[in-house]
This record gives sequence, structure tokens and C-alpha cells, in this order.
Amino acid sequence: MRKTGLIIAAAALALAACDPGPTAAPPPAPTTLSAPAADAAQLVAGIRAGVAETPSATFAMTAVLGTTTSDVPGSLTLDGGRGSLTMVIQGFETRVIHGRSYTRMPQEVIPGKQWMGADPDSADPVSRAMSGGEPLIQKLPDVGWALLVVERSGRIVSAEQTRLGALPVNHYRLEIDGAKAPELFPEFAHRTVNGQVDKPMTAKLPAELWLDAARRPVRFAIDLTAASPSNLQGDPTLKATTDYRDWGKAVEIPVPPADQVADITELLKKMGT
Repeated sequence: MRKTGLIIAAAALALAACDPGPTAAPPPAPTTLSAPAADAAQLVAGIRAGVAETPSATFAMTAVLGTTTSDVPGSLTLDGGRGSLTMVIQGFETRVIHGRSYTRMPQEVIPGKQWMGADPDSADPVSRAMSGGEPLIQKLPDVGWALLVVERSGRIVSAEQTRLGALPVNHYRLEIDGAKAPELFPEFAHRTVNGQVDKPMTAKLPAELWLDAARRPVRFAIDLTAASPSNLQGDPTLKATTDYRDWGKAVEIPVPPADQVADITELLKKMGT
């Protein structure tokens, strides 16, 4: 009996040593604002360092396209570059994971497959062409994309320490020069009839960024109206404001089961195209 007790005790100790216990809570955020960044490079470096401590959050985006306003809730994770995110657009859930998007359709696209997958970087030219590039609405709430935009094409117009509601923040007004990084705005490039870019986007866009004391985004706003095509019919307004909260809260964005995902080429074959 004693030998059995010793074995059980040893096993319990071994399990305790392997079990890391409850997930560690994110480190407490500082409450005192640091001085505003002096330039775009310093600003982006500070945000990346702040986000690295708590690389996940929830968000709520308000996007305005012409006279239509859409509220888009979601959550995201960051791994140093572009993030992964899940969002609900007009009632449809979309997950963007390492550049590939998955949208849950209201009914099965193909029997047994309710998710539609799109990969703009697919090795298959048909799939790549049909994907049509990453939709702008998927990029707008992505902190990783916003940092690339500011890093490659942004400059600080002004900075101040203020409050957003009750929260102390560093508030930056930015100018985004599309001519410095047109590859980040392919949807605004002018293309020839065969799809070749003959005039990249060169507009200058106003943006604003609010950071908490931990240098994490609390709000990001960008107005892309100036990049809208000059021959666009109707109201050309195009802008978005995204609020971020719950930094460090656990977020899971799983890839849908492969056997439940249909891609563009599979759908075309099913349709006999």
C-alpha cells in the first residue's frame, strides 16, 4: 500500500511539473503616457513593441462607403507582421488567416462545404485571378496592415496627449502618401483593359491614430476618399474608423476544416465552367 501511495504521489508531482497551470494573465498596462513619437519610424517601432506584449484584441469598425455605413465587429491576433482576424460583414463571418480568407456562406456552396476559401497568392493562376486580391474591408481593421501603411508611406502631421473618453492617449494626425507605397493600395490603381496597372494610386490620405499608455492602438481612422476614381458615380466617400479593446484577451481564429471548404476553382469545375 505504501509503495502504491509513493507511486501515486510521484505521478502527481510529475503531472504538476508538466502542467503550466492557468494561462498567465497579460502584464498590467502602464498608466502613464510616454512622450509622443518624433517620426513615423519611431511610432511604428513603439506600437510593435507594445503589441508584442499582448498580441490579440477585439475590434469594432465603422466603414462608410458612399451613403452606406456598415458596423463590422471582430477580433484579431498579431505575430509581428500581418495579423489573422475574424470579422462579421453584413451577417457573414469571414476569417483571414495568413493572407487566405474563408467566408461562411448562408448555405452550402457544394454539398458538405459551407465555407468559401480564397487565396490571392495561390499557385493556381485561375484561383489567384478569381480571388481578385484581398478586399479592402478585410485590411482596414488589421493593425499589421495599418503599421505597414504608416511605416512605408506615413508622416506625423501633429501629436498631442489627450483623452479618448476617460482613457489617456497619445493622439497622432498622419498623412499617408500613396505614391510612396502604391503596392499597399492596389484597389485604387488605374488598370488597362488587360488588367495591367498603368497608373498607381498617388493620393495623399488623412489618418489618425490613438495609442494607450502601453503604445497599443485604441482607435485608427483613415479617409480614402481622395483615392476614389474620379469617374465614380455617386458619393465617393470611403473611410473607416476602428476601435480596439481587450488587448491581451485570448483570441482563437481556427482554420475551418479542410473538408468543409470549397475554393473558387472547385466551384467552377462543379458548375462546369
